[in-house]
Amino acid sequence: MSHYLEKVKAGQSVQITDHRKVVAVLEPVESAQWPEEIRRALNLGQAKTPPAQLDVAAFERLPKAQGTSLTAAILEERQQGR
Repeated sequence: MSHYLEKVKAGQSVQITDHRKVVAVLEPVESAQWPEEIRRALNLGQAKTPPAQLDVAAFERLPKAQGTSLTAAILEERQQGR
């Protein structure tokens, strides 16, 4: 049981099954605040929780990408008929 609690502490949801049928889900308390679609994806194993809270300030300090923007590249392809 402690193995599964460690997973939950690390941000993962753990499904409890009985004869291959999910009967319960252990999940971090903060995940209960997420939208239903996200919780469903987590429970189905289609998504994973982040290992840590996003540091927005650090994210905003990242260098901007150089070169053509994605929007400009798509518009150029459309104009060329590709």
